[in-house]
Amino acid sequence: MPGATTAVMSQRALNRALLARQLLLAREQLTPVEAVERLAGLQAQVPRPPFVGLWARLANFDRQQLTSRLHDRSIVRATMMRGTIHLMSAADYLAFRPVLHAALVSVPESMFRRQLAGHDLAAIVATGREFF
Repeated sequence: MPGATTAVMSQRALNRALLARQLLLAREQLTPVEAVERLAGLQAQVPRPPFVGLWARLANFDRQQLTSRLHDRSIVRATMMRGTIHLMSAADYLAFRPVLHAALVSVPESMFRRQLAGHDLAAIVATGREFF
C-alpha cells in the first residue's frame, strides 16, 4: 500500500510478546476457562502438568477451580492438535474439533493400516465408544 509503514519488532520485543500471549510474563486475573481459551488449549498428556501450568499463569489459582471446570465439562481434556491431549474450553473444542477431524483420523489409520486390514473399522470404533 502506498504510504504504509512497516513496523519492525526487535527480537526482545517479539519474545516478550510471545511470552505475554502465553500468559508467562505475570500471573493474570483470569478464570481457568478464560486462560485455556486465550492459550487455544493447554497440553495435558499427563493430568498433573495442566494444574502447574495454570498455577504459574493465574493469580490466586486453586486446583479446585480447574477440577470443578473439568467436572462441569466447561473445560474438556481431549485429543487435539498434533494428536496430543489438551485442555480446552468446551466451546473451543466444539469449534476446533471439526476442522482438525480429518487429520486426527488419518494419522492413526495410516499408522495401523496393516493391523486394521480386513477388520471392520466402524465396528471397532463402536465397541470403543461403548466401552468408554
